[in-house]
Amino acid sequence: MIKTVTLLTRREDLTSEQFHRHWKDVHAPLVLAMPRVRRYIQCRPLEVPGREAPCDGIAEVWYDTVEDFLETAESPEYARLLADETNFMGVSTRGSVFVIVEEDEFVAG
Repeated sequence: MIKTVTLLTRREDLTSEQFHRHWKDVHAPLVLAMPRVRRYIQCRPLEVPGREAPCDGIAEVWYDTVEDFLETAESPEYARLLADETNFMGVSTRGSVFVIVEEDEFVAG
């Protein structure tokens, strides 16, 4: 199992509330409509004194294999997903970061 991890930044003209509403209500269904997606998680940074988040959100999308991701990236559903990103994500110097990863999980105890 592999996943993509994206650190998202919001468009500068949107409030945090507008960004998160679009991400949840409009963008999430587009992710789930893509072929071969196994799991999708949206992480919202918490406001913690002395700890400023470097992004406005983190998206995790699971696939069985890298090949599954590559095939998904060629799909019309993926093209629709990319087109929607400009509706809420920033592309300035605070641009988003996208990485394909494989996990090593460690459990306490």
